[in-house]
Amino acid sequence: MTNGSSQGLFVVVAIVIFGIFVLISYLLFKDTLKPNLANIYCDAFEQVSGNTHLLDGNEGNCVGKFHNSFEVKGYIGIWFQNVYRCPDIWTPDNTGMRTINLKKLSSVDMPIVEDGYVFIDAISDDNVGVKQEAIDKGFGNRRNRSTTIEMNGVSYRFSEVSYGNAYYKLGEGAKLKVNAINDIKITYTNVHGGKTTYNIQVKIINE
Repeated sequence: MTNGSSQGLFVVVAIVIFGIFVLISYLLFKDTLKPNLANIYCDAFEQVSGNTHLLDGNEGNCVGKFHNSFEVKGYIGIWFQNVYRCPDIWTPDNTGMRTINLKKLSSVDMPIVEDGYVFIDAISDDNVGVKQEAIDKGFGNRRNRSTTIEMNGVSYRFSEVSYGNAYYKLGEGAKLKVNAINDIKITYTNVHGGKTTYNIQVKIINE
């Protein structure tokens, strides 16, 4: 057998051995590899979806991130410091801008107003659930979500909750401008990384 033939045979044997090694590795670790391969597959669809808005992240065997998987079936409310009342700022039947008159919030206590701003204690939501459309596509009914609240450009992040109602205690100094329209953005992130966002406008008056 010539040297060339020997080298060729060696290459073939090496390829066969490598193939057997890869096959054994796959069989042993396929459960570990599947999520990573699936993530690569899903990420490609996510990129297409983000650029074209044509896909929902649930193409083929890809679970995707399920953006817009949550819905607030109850309300989103706001708590002012020093006032034990929570006016709604968003409901399913009224998603437009809300006007809140501070002087009509309570006949007993007044919210804290300084330098044209009113101080906010917390944001709360009621009856947050999974959309039926997401359930039908395989998301399940887990309400686990982390939440980010942005008020006039200032962000507050909260750890994951698994129930339908939540009370988000804001940090010291959280405030909204009086006699102005304030933008509040609430983003829920599900266990797959998909986001559901509510953009809310609130006008605060004090008259």
